[in-house]
Amino acid sequence: MKILLIGGAAALVLGGAAFAQDRPNRGDADGDGRVSQAEFIASAAARFEQRDTNRDGVILPDEAQASRDARRSERRDQMFAALDTDGNDQISRTEFDARAEHRGGRGEFGRGDRRRGGHGRGEHGGRGGIAADGVTRAEAETRAAERFARMDVNNDGFISIEDRQARREARRGSTSE
Repeated sequence: MKILLIGGAAALVLGGAAFAQDRPNRGDADGDGRVSQAEFIASAAARFEQRDTNRDGVILPDEAQASRDARRSERRDQMFAALDTDGNDQISRTEFDARAEHRGGRGEFGRGDRRRGGHGRGEHGGRGGIAADGVTRAEAETRAAERFARMDVNNDGFISIEDRQARREARRGSTSE
């Protein structure tokens, strides 16, 4: 039981940052390393269709929560599998220590032991929130276009690695003041 608890904690703590870094450039349909506004909105529309489980053209709060829960469960399974290198559904101390060593001694939380609180994204976690009457596809696409405009730092019509780095640096600058 102790091994399983350690494994669960390790998967949540150590795996989250690594999983996010290994994730491919979501929405880059043509594989050119950057995301156009059309690709970004198409990706948002596809996610909308996936979340609209009753296919009525509106994502209601219960559909949104079910989608979040499913994604969270999938990420946890992936993180656990990354730690469970021998595939025996248990995280041994050796596997746990190997993962920490692989992370380059960046501390328990993977980033110099900096423990992060909220994400600073407002009341609904920056995900736009779902009102009681739901979100339509048109509203979701409008929100996606607005997000794209904020993310396209250099206003070239694409979200690239440079845009992401500029946003990251801007966030770091605003948090160090």
